[in-house]
Amino acid sequence: MLLVTSRETKRWLIPKGWPMKGKKPHKAAAQEAEEEAGVKGDIKNEPLGYYDYWKRRAAHFDLCRVDVYPLEVSKQLKSWREKGQRQARWFEVEEAAHQVLEPALAQLIRSLPEYL
Repeated sequence: MLLVTSRETKRWLIPKGWPMKGKKPHKAAAQEAEEEAGVKGDIKNEPLGYYDYWKRRAAHFDLCRVDVYPLEVSKQLKSWREKGQRQARWFEVEEAAHQVLEPALAQLIRSLPEYL
């Protein structure tokens, strides 16, 4: 399981982003995985599930919902857009679940082997 750090707080999370106009959600998720973690592969059309988290803004927090699309990595690039801004690291599934702060994300990570 590949996790990346956030740019600001450096906590472990999965690559994620915002919806992109004209792009299906799973395709946007694949693009974010490439930009944030330098990985390419086959992505599922349907989400594994979702989790909520609080996005830190300058003066407040926003509650955000993240649909999680599993991506089976076939290639890890040597260079990518956000390399140097984030750390990317491979974990065993259970260890990855322990690294993330959101309980619902940890649960999704634990369910991944059964989903695939």
